[in-house]
Amino acid sequence: MSIENLEIEEEIEEVDYTDSTNIYRRKLINKLSIIFACLILIIITRVFDKYLPFDIIMTSIIFLSLLAIIIVLALGSTIYVFKSRNTLETQSTNKLHKKLLNVFDLLSVVPIFIAIISFSNAFLLSPATVIGESMEPTYYEGQDIMMWHLNIEYERFDVIILETDGNEFYIKRIIGLPGETIMIDDNKLYINGDQIEQKFLEDGNGSISVNTYCSIAHVTTCEFNVPDGSYFVMGDNREHSLDSRSSILGYVSEEQVYGRVVIKFNNIFRDVLN
Repeated sequence: MSIENLEIEEEIEEVDYTDSTNIYRRKLINKLSIIFACLILIIITRVFDKYLPFDIIMTSIIFLSLLAIIIVLALGSTIYVFKSRNTLETQSTNKLHKKLLNVFDLLSVVPIFIAIISFSNAFLLSPATVIGESMEPTYYEGQDIMMWHLNIEYERFDVIILETDGNEFYIKRIIGLPGETIMIDDNKLYINGDQIEQKFLEDGNGSISVNTYCSIAHVTTCEFNVPDGSYFVMGDNREHSLDSRSSILGYVSEEQVYGRVVIKFNNIFRDVLN
C-alpha cells in the first residue's frame, strides 16, 4: 500500500462527528421533552377531568397501545442519550442519533395529538353518542355529537348533556330556567303564564305531531315550579322521554349539566379504531 493511501485512511479514521452528533442530540432531546411534556399533560387531564367518560382517544386500544410503545421507546432513548454523551465523536453514535431523531420526528405526532384531544375534552369540547329515542327527530340514536362546556350560560331551548343520580348521561332540551313556572295544558307549553312556541318540534310541513303530556299517565294539565339553581328539561320526542315531568329524573341541577350540544359529527375513532 502506498504512503498516499495510508494518509487518506488515517484522515478517514480521524473524522470527528461531535458537532454533527450534537446537532442531532439537541433535536432528539427536544423531541423527547415534547413527548414527556405531552405525557404529563395527559396524566393531569385524567386526574382532574370530570369529562373522562367522553374521552374517545384514551378509550381506544390502538391509541393506548401506541402511546405505551412510544413511552417505552422514549425512556430507552433518553437512557441511551445520557450514556452516549462520552462517545459523540464516533460515527456509530452519530448514525444512531440520526436514526432515533427520524423515528421520533414521526412518533412524536401521536402523543401531541392525544394531549391536544385530552386537553380539549377536559376544558373545551367533548364528544358523545346519542343513546335512545328521546330527542328524535332532532337527534337519533347512534348519532355522534359534540358538546361545548367552557364558561357557558345556559339558555332556554339549549340541548344539553346531563348526568343522572345513577351516573347515566341523558341528552335533553332546557325548557324552564331557574325560578320559572312551567305549565302544560292541553298539549300547549306555558312559561310564567305566557304560551311558548316550540319551532324545534315542527316537521317539514310546519306542524307539530308530538303530544306534550304531563306524565306517563297522559295527564293533560300540570304545573312545575323550577327551583333556583336548577332547570326543567324535556326530550323532543315528548311521548317517549324520561325527563323533568317525571319524579324519576325531576329538576336538573346546574352541577348535573355537562355541556351544550353544538354540532353533529362522524366519530371515526369509534367506528374504525375500536
